[in-house]
Amino acid sequence: MSKAKNAARLEAEARVARRRQGAAHRALRSRATRGKGARSDASPAAEAAAQHPPTAELATPTWLAAESDNPELGAAAASAATPSEPDATPDSRAVTRVSALAAAGAAANAARREDERKASEQEADAASTPDEPEAAPDDTAVLTTPVEETAVMSPAFAPRESAPASAWPATVDDVRTQAIVESAGGSSTSTGERGAHAKKRGRRWLAVPIVIIVLAGLYVGAQALLSGTVPRDTETLGVQIGGKSTGAALAAIDGAADELGAADITLTVESEGESVGMPAADAGLGIDAEATIQDLTGFTLRPERLWQHVTGGGHIDPVPTVDEDALDSAVADGAAELDRDAVDASVEIVGTAGVAHPGENSISVDADATAELVRDGWPTTTAVEAVATVEPPAITNEAAESFADDLSSQLLAGDVTLSSDNGDATITADQVAENSTVTTQEGTLALDIDGETIAADLVKKNPDLETEPEDASFTFTSSHQLKAEKSTDGVTVDGAALGDAITAAAQTQQRAGELPTKALEPDTSSDDIGVGDLKEIVASFDTPLTAEPVRTQNLRTAAADVEGTVVLSGEEFNLHDVLSPITEAEGYADAHVIVNGVLTDGIGGGLSQMATTSYNAAYFAGYTIEQFRPHSVWFTRYPAGRESTIWGTTINVRFTNDTPYAAVLNSYVEGGRLHVDIWSTKYYDVTTSASDKTNVKSPGVKEVSSANCQAKSAGQDGFTITNRRVVKHAGETVKDTSFTWTYQPDDAIKCVSSDD
Repeated sequence: MSKAKNAARLEAEARVARRRQGAAHRALRSRATRGKGARSDASPAAEAAAQHPPTAELATPTWLAAESDNPELGAAAASAATPSEPDATPDSRAVTRVSALAAAGAAANAARREDERKASEQEADAASTPDEPEAAPDDTAVLTTPVEETAVMSPAFAPRESAPASAWPATVDDVRTQAIVESAGGSSTSTGERGAHAKKRGRRWLAVPIVIIVLAGLYVGAQALLSGTVPRDTETLGVQIGGKSTGAALAAIDGAADELGAADITLTVESEGESVGMPAADAGLGIDAEATIQDLTGFTLRPERLWQHVTGGGHIDPVPTVDEDALDSAVADGAAELDRDAVDASVEIVGTAGVAHPGENSISVDADATAELVRDGWPTTTAVEAVATVEPPAITNEAAESFADDLSSQLLAGDVTLSSDNGDATITADQVAENSTVTTQEGTLALDIDGETIAADLVKKNPDLETEPEDASFTFTSSHQLKAEKSTDGVTVDGAALGDAITAAAQTQQRAGELPTKALEPDTSSDDIGVGDLKEIVASFDTPLTAEPVRTQNLRTAAADVEGTVVLSGEEFNLHDVLSPITEAEGYADAHVIVNGVLTDGIGGGLSQMATTSYNAAYFAGYTIEQFRPHSVWFTRYPAGRESTIWGTTINVRFTNDTPYAAVLNSYVEGGRLHVDIWSTKYYDVTTSASDKTNVKSPGVKEVSSANCQAKSAGQDGFTITNRRVVKHAGETVKDTSFTWTYQPDDAIKCVSSDD
């Protein structure tokens, strides 16, 4: 290529470069002017927007600028303020707030202008002429690399005086200074197509780190600024805490936690309709407010935190706290309240119908497992279904209802009629209902009918349903022979069996059945008096009467008391008990008695003869003699040494029937003698013997001065005698006893005065 053409081409390139640089210079100055808030050609609306940036734009925190190792953006511009801006100093510059959205838009504009530049170069190449001279370097040339809108830090981040000037072209002044330096350095050496392309690549890559640095600063500043604030639209425990400071959010959560802690945790056994409440705080349940928001506040570089501030935090789960001991104790107490034993269902008779009453299942709560559920559900779940074992009672509601239905439809549905040999009886449903109860027997329901009461009511209304029993008895004929009458049983309604009979009859179509009866035992049965044993007189004894009528009358009265006295096998006969009471009302009168050896009168005089006669009858029957005592003097009407007197219980006649047969005594006065017979079955053979009288003493005279003294002549001698009894059974001796007694002489009584 000729020298002229080359010069023309270079001149064309210079003109294009000057136009491009001029356009870039004007754009940068216009943007810088708007960013500082200075007067510019921008419209009033644009200036207002610059003074009141959108709320999405963020100011860089002061602490970030203060501790940054990099010089502040705009430091170079501050030191190179132009005369047209006399008040522009680093401390007085306006803060330019740049949003992330604006930075992204600036990057897009840079790419677009790069495309326009390429088109302009092609146009310049086509229009160049060889006559154009080579352009001289323009001292006003500026950096041709498209510079996007650059943020100027807020006054809080203004550079310190000691900070070095920044090499970053953050303002138009910085960019212009750098362009002048580059122009002075001989950028005109870039000639030809190869040099132009190298300049283009350098200018394009210079914008990338600037954008990255700006965006990084904005990101860090935003995170720092928002670190003390909960993301918007954040909720926990039903409380909105979005946009609140950390302290306010903690207070709000604590307030909600206190309300939740005061509310009850309810343990339920839903199937049984049972529940128990306990305050959550008492159960050791709480909320850790700080832990709940620890991922929402405080400085972090995690992008999701910033995203939460943009989109909203939404619901966050509170962090629970649990005092294990308090929880276990509270749940154990609640379990104890829920635990219960099973209660059987029951049936009650109301009117003439059965009414079922429901029972209760048993509940046994597993306190440990239930506490685990409470722990896992807190705080979102405050009503917890307790882990419990539920068991039905032995008598279920279904069984009770079935039993009640049967009562109403069968037993109590109407009257029943029962029949017996003595007649018929009608039992009404009202009678049954009034005298019946439903009981539990071995885990089942049972009807308990009071048959005894119903039976008594039936007999009262119809006496023919019962016949009276007859007691066993015996009488003695005029010839003193025994005539025995055996006992007979009576018949009455069997109350013990009546309930079952009523129930059975109610289940028949005719509602009828048999009336149960039972025997009525007599007061005295044949066995009671041993009628079968009274076959013969096994022993008998009699003694002569005296000529004293009153004494004889006392003996007749005593004989009537002894007659018919039964002494069963093994029983004891007690004469005093048989004769008592010995009073005038019983027919006894005063007669001769011996008191301290003196003959006098006393009530029941002569009864010693009954004592002697009954004693000898028992003596010869072979019975065991328990008590007797002879008189102090001997009366010839009694066997010597084998007789007895009586004086209350001190001196008495008692003997025991030691045979296997019952016995009955008969006594009567006849032929001037007192008789006592014992009727029974022969068992013993008895023999007796008496010794000779020894130690014989003649009677004397005794003087008595008492007022009731009765004189008498001398009686029998005094002496000593021994009687022996041998008792045999089936030829074998079973008893061999002897008794010795000494009588005093029967002195004559002489009544004297006490003065004698």
